[in-house]
Amino acid sequence: MIDITIARITHVEWVSQLEMLIHNSISSATLPSYRNCELGIWLYGEGLRTYKEIPEIELLEKGHKVFHTSADSVVEWHNGSKFDSKKTAKAELDFRSALKMSKEIVYLLTMLEFKILQKYQESQETAPAGLNNMINHPWQALKSVIGERSSRLDVARVSLDLLKKDLTKGNIRDS
Repeated sequence: MIDITIARITHVEWVSQLEMLIHNSISSATLPSYRNCELGIWLYGEGLRTYKEIPEIELLEKGHKVFHTSADSVVEWHNGSKFDSKKTAKAELDFRSALKMSKEIVYLLTMLEFKILQKYQESQETAPAGLNNMINHPWQALKSVIGERSSRLDVARVSLDLLKKDLTKGNIRDS
């Protein structure tokens, strides 16, 4: 089973890497294929098979492929010649597409996690204390997984705050 919290954070970190690429803040980057990244390995290994009854899993697979297509284009642009204005414009459009898909992937991972936990709770009379704690206090659970001083924690807080903001505005599916 993939740790969905870590999958969300890792995904947000990739978006941050793409942003640095588009602004030429880092010299190079490589992106594994959609089948060879952590999420892809899980999706094609057990995720699609195990959770086929949850509709979000198929949407996650499709969105994940679209994200990789856009992200690959940004990486290719960055690692190639940046003097072509058409390629630069396309890279910027692809970056925006990757950003949009990033929000969608984080949303779908969250919905998948919610439905898995909901299904688990329905199958158990009482959920284990650790699961109840994770459901009732997700931020504390995240801190215990990542560690108090991790830079991932800052990324996670920002990404969760942005997701919450998008969800409260009702923009998660429209942006």
